[in-house]
Amino acid sequence: MMPVADRQYAIQGKRDIETRRVAYMLAHMSENKAYHHAVEAANGDAGGVLLDRFKRRYQAYRKAWRGNPRHAIEQGLHDRYFRETGFPPLCVDIETAAACDLACPFCFRQSIATPDKLMQEEVAYRILDQCAELGVPSIKLNWRGEPLLHPKLPAIVSSAKRRGILETIINTDAVTLTEDKSRALIEAGLDLLIYSFDGGTKETYERMRPGRFHENRFEDVHENIRRFAAIRREMGAMLPRTQIQMVLTAETYQEQEAFFRLFEDCVDDVSVKAYTERGGAVSDLDEESRARVQGFLGEHGMAPGTPYWRNREGALLVSLGRLPCEQIFQRLMVSYSGSVSMCCYDWGNEHPVGYVDAQAHEEGMKPYLVTIEKARKKAKGFEGMTNLSLPVRHVSPDRRVQTLREIWDGVLLNDVRRRHLSGAVDQVPICAACPFKETYQWAPVP
Repeated sequence: MMPVADRQYAIQGKRDIETRRVAYMLAHMSENKAYHHAVEAANGDAGGVLLDRFKRRYQAYRKAWRGNPRHAIEQGLHDRYFRETGFPPLCVDIETAAACDLACPFCFRQSIATPDKLMQEEVAYRILDQCAELGVPSIKLNWRGEPLLHPKLPAIVSSAKRRGILETIINTDAVTLTEDKSRALIEAGLDLLIYSFDGGTKETYERMRPGRFHENRFEDVHENIRRFAAIRREMGAMLPRTQIQMVLTAETYQEQEAFFRLFEDCVDDVSVKAYTERGGAVSDLDEESRARVQGFLGEHGMAPGTPYWRNREGALLVSLGRLPCEQIFQRLMVSYSGSVSMCCYDWGNEHPVGYVDAQAHEEGMKPYLVTIEKARKKAKGFEGMTNLSLPVRHVSPDRRVQTLREIWDGVLLNDVRRRHLSGAVDQVPICAACPFKETYQWAPVP
């Protein structure tokens, strides 16, 4: 019998990222803008009672991030998950921008048509209202695109903090992180800023992250990130906390130390992330490691296409099967049009679980067809999308607007939970092909 590892997490650092994150946010909770608004509404915080409450809320939220899925899996909760526990989504990812200014070869965007669209500001505020009503502790203001492309991003962050959202997050490529945007995001109350930057050298970075419409230069983005740290320091702010991560491919794997050195003095946490195949056919293993994996699979009579993984420490792992996904008990994703998905890896929103705005079912596939046509004509910014395909719709929610609460405890999402908990992950088409490393049971390759 091959030894089986516990659930493995895709993002890794030199130190415990989660422990450091919680400690940092608790130490600087007095800067949280939601806390400031609560103090203003209460005409003060005598004895620090409110501050203590905010700290306890944050600790509970981060404990629940792994704890809620574990509880649901151990208790077999699916149709009665929300009704029995009262656990809301711990994060709602609001796609303020589906557009992106890069053409990364490993991105789903290169293989699955993705509209270059922005969310209407009014829709974003309506979603925030529902998040506040549900008690959602965290929002991330992006999904498939670059949030800095939305001109109202700081205003949306500020609105979330006024509504009492505990933690606001963005993932960004930092290409357009100007001085003005940096100051606006800090002033608005952004809590966590996660950079995506692939490569420890100029040559690798510019290969991994080419611009879609304009040249993207290593020096410019590196300077944007360093300048943000300087501006935060100049403003006397400790928030947002900053984190940077690099996807581990065969090429970037050799540049980990260079990557850490680039950012250790200007970003709060430096991390790397497991590569997942997203249609770009980017190599993630050197030839020797690939031969080891294939040899191991052959020796144990395992299929040649069995998923594998090389983690940050160099350990090679192969999959023995699937695990119930944690995301279906943690979060919801809302596209720019109001279509709701259950997982950040459902790039094409192929398994929608409901709609919070009528735009989603009214426009249907039209924006996706526009993208396909632009790629066919090799329009500027679409030249590299030579194998673009339309997303497949595996389910069809009722063509009606629902609330996040209704969707979170709805039939479609609960059906997915039931299948995951019964060991029937492969019965959900979008999950059967999912490359997310955290949903696999891993065994080490000697």
